[in-house]
Amino acid sequence: MEEVLKDKYGMILGRIRDNGRELVLYDKYGMILGRYEKDTNKTKDKYGLIVGTGNLLVAFLHLNF
Repeated sequence: MEEVLKDKYGMILGRIRDNGRELVLYDKYGMILGRYEKDTNKTKDKYGLIVGTGNLLVAFLHLNF
């Protein structure tokens, strides 16, 4: 399943894909920005470093601009 994230003008900012075990955030160019692991409840950045507890993926969109 995929969720498309858009700004108020309808421009695509990114996509979140659910592969069952985790949610993966991609920017508008298809580059991975971060991952949320459902089983551990941890969000990791594109380098695999833990940035927090819970699903914090949308915060990566703001850091990407």
